[in-house]
Amino acid sequence: MKNLISLLGILILTTVLNSCKSNEEKRAEVVTNNYIRFIDSVTTYGTIDALTNWNAIQKCYEKKSNELNLQIDMLEDTTIFDEKINAATSKYETFRNLIVEKKLKREAGSF
Repeated sequence: MKNLISLLGILILTTVLNSCKSNEEKRAEVVTNNYIRFIDSVTTYGTIDALTNWNAIQKCYEKKSNELNLQIDMLEDTTIFDEKINAATSKYETFRNLIVEKKLKREAGSF
C-alpha cells in the first residue's frame, strides 16, 4: 500500500511538472509568433511610414524583444525557437539599417 501511494505521488508530481513545462513552451511559442508578426508588419509597411514613426516602432520592438527574451530564458531547450527568432531579428536589423541610412540622408539634405 505504501509503495502504491508513493508511486501515485511520483506519477502526479511528474504530470504536474510536465504540464508546467508544456505551458512554458506554449507561452514561448505565442510570444515568438507575436514577435515575428510584429517584425513582418513593420517591414511590410514601407520606409516612408517607418521614417515618420520610427521612435514608436523602436520602442515597441524593444518591448517585444525583452518579452521574448524573458520567455525564452525560462526554457531549457530553445533550439526550436532559435531559427525563427534569428531570421526575424536579422530581417528587422536589415530594415533598421535601411531606415537609419535614409534618416541620415534626409538630415544631411536638410542642412
